[in-house]
Amino acid sequence: MIKGISKIRNLGVYDNYTKPAGIKEFGVKNLIYGWNYSGKTTLSRLFAQLESKTTNTDLSGSSFTIETDEGPITEKNFTQTNQTVRVFNSDFIRDNLNFAGQSFKPILLLGKESEEAQKKLDHCEDLSKRTQEKLRGFTKEASEIESDFSSAKTSAAANIKKTLGLVEAYTATHLSRDITTISNLEDSQLQNEDKFRGDLKLSLTSDSERPITVEKIAIYPSIDELHKDAVALLALTPNLANTIEHLAENPLIEGWVEKGLPIHSGKDKCEFCGGDLSKHRLAELQAHFSKDLADHKRKVDDLYKRIKAAKVSITLPREVEFNPHFRDKFRETVVSLSGAIETFNIAMEMLAADVQQKIDAPFKIQEPTVLPEGIAQAIIDAVSAVNQVIDDNNQIAFNFTKAKQDAIKRAKLHLVQVFIDEQAKVGREAKVERLMVKQDRLNRFAAIVEQECDKLRAIISHAQLGREDINTRLISMLGGEAVQINVVPEGGQEQFQLIRKNGRPAKNLSDGEKTAIAFSYFLTKLKELKPEKFKDTIVYIDDPISSLDANHIFQVTAAIREFFFHQVQNNGNLEWTTICKQLFVSTHNFEFLSLLREVKPDSQKKAPLYLIKRIKLLGSSLEDMPVSLSRYASEYHFLFEVIYRFHEAPDKTDHEVLMLLPNAVRRFVELYTYSRLPGVSKETVDQRAETLFGKEKAKRILKVFHYFSHANSIDRLTGNNELIFDVEHAVNDLLSAIRSEDPLHWEALIQAVSVE
Repeated sequence: MIKGISKIRNLGVYDNYTKPAGIKEFGVKNLIYGWNYSGKTTLSRLFAQLESKTTNTDLSGSSFTIETDEGPITEKNFTQTNQTVRVFNSDFIRDNLNFAGQSFKPILLLGKESEEAQKKLDHCEDLSKRTQEKLRGFTKEASEIESDFSSAKTSAAANIKKTLGLVEAYTATHLSRDITTISNLEDSQLQNEDKFRGDLKLSLTSDSERPITVEKIAIYPSIDELHKDAVALLALTPNLANTIEHLAENPLIEGWVEKGLPIHSGKDKCEFCGGDLSKHRLAELQAHFSKDLADHKRKVDDLYKRIKAAKVSITLPREVEFNPHFRDKFRETVVSLSGAIETFNIAMEMLAADVQQKIDAPFKIQEPTVLPEGIAQAIIDAVSAVNQVIDDNNQIAFNFTKAKQDAIKRAKLHLVQVFIDEQAKVGREAKVERLMVKQDRLNRFAAIVEQECDKLRAIISHAQLGREDINTRLISMLGGEAVQINVVPEGGQEQFQLIRKNGRPAKNLSDGEKTAIAFSYFLTKLKELKPEKFKDTIVYIDDPISSLDANHIFQVTAAIREFFFHQVQNNGNLEWTTICKQLFVSTHNFEFLSLLREVKPDSQKKAPLYLIKRIKLLGSSLEDMPVSLSRYASEYHFLFEVIYRFHEAPDKTDHEVLMLLPNAVRRFVELYTYSRLPGVSKETVDQRAETLFGKEKAKRILKVFHYFSHANSIDRLTGNNELIFDVEHAVNDLLSAIRSEDPLHWEALIQAVSVE
């Protein structure tokens, strides 16, 4: 067992380290805390030399003395030491893993080889082979269906292009897009035959056949009023007081006499027979043809003329004036209109004939023929139908390009819908769906078979066992989508390769993934040691949680607890100890350190705590963890102790005091101001400090530490001794502000760093 490190010379940042007086001996669990660049990795490389039994070329020329219970190990005899050591650090990751997608060394774990396992594997692989053949058959059948569908789409697309006379390309790809479009619509895109035929005609109409606007027609048929007048007039007769009965009963004679009466005015001889014409007879005749009769005949004649004039005649647009899209509809509406006009005009003729009879026999009461119902409205409706066709035609004439495009779109979707419906009839989708169900079921079975094959191979293959162990850890750390290890043959040997879930080599890994993979690999590789050998092994782990979030830090801690610790019987009691001989863990993460401290054993003797810190440019020190760190589960007290020690130090230029100061002040101010002003997470430490200390004092406190903080602080401090005075004043300002503005907090901090 390693008990301590007496000295280190010329080893990285350990220029001249000597074991501090009173430092605790190493126990079975050793936790080492230190900020970045403090010397943790360099210390791990010292342990790595004990593992490899060779000198690290980067550390050549160094000397060291390591105390063990079997005597000291030095740079002169470490190659002969019988200590078994395993180290996890950045060098281990570099030498063992490949994060660029290439293969790397496998971990060979002992399996249980047996003929029975091989027999089962042979059967399993045969079953897998037959399953894959069946899957290939399904794939072929699905491919044939898809090929037929593809050919049908190609043919349908060509037909659509030809049918619509499309100039632009329309291929199976375009058809597929239109099928997708229709599938997202609620209604079928099928049109009735007339609508589709009309859209098709418009689609095929060339620009040279662009329709012209057509004048609408206007007809105002009127028969009801005329019929009403006829009913009234045909029922009237002239005054019969001076009527000559013979004439009234003989309308032809009456008409003949009426026409000849003016010729005989003032004459005494009859122009027809030459006989005497008495004045008395002329007076009788003139009395017969009275004003009342004349008025009556005039009204009847006027009605007759009105009826004749009311007959409907119309000049229709020529059919050729219409877009071909509307010609059939125009022809159809014209037939209806012509029929309505003919019916109307026949009724007019009948009414005129009735009036003519009245003209011929004015003293005879007559009744006109009853009119058919709605003959005028029929004309009005027919005219409206014709005008609607004209409006539709004119609308296209006004906006021909868009109307044609819309018609092409509707006609195209109609034809695509026809194609979809035809495919539905042949049951393509149902066949594909049934095949997919079968394939899915068989794929699940194939996966189960392959898993069983992997298990059997793992029994036979040492590398497979290592792969499974690492993959289990990766899933635990990174989840189900984690990068996995695959075993690949290379040069007749098995190698490891990192793959993604899709089976492709894993490249461009995140830092967190690299850390999880590397640490899982390291833990699994430890299993190459037989249990009795591992029990005598010293393990050093350097920062296994780099770039991992808080949740993964818990998982790494759990993995370490499970892998390295167990309970043993000691004098009848169960006590916690390490499974290996000793465990060293170094980290810069205080949260991780706190979690490891909770892992038993946790006594100071079995689980001592250490601090590595830089005390000068090439000087780091390993010492017992200060009370301010070991007493509390926070580095806040330690940060304050560093600042307070500088404040109290008589020599402010002491490098050991100065080394931690810039980062300590900056981090302390961040934590202190955030605890006082936690409300706005986006505010910077400078903004919070200005709020608490005032702009001038905050700038004085932080400016110098912003300049000196981070890894180059020693270089700047050693090269700027004239600025030490500013550092001292900044610390004084900070502590004075807390003491005066926050006395309770100040007293608690002083008490915390004063407890020994």
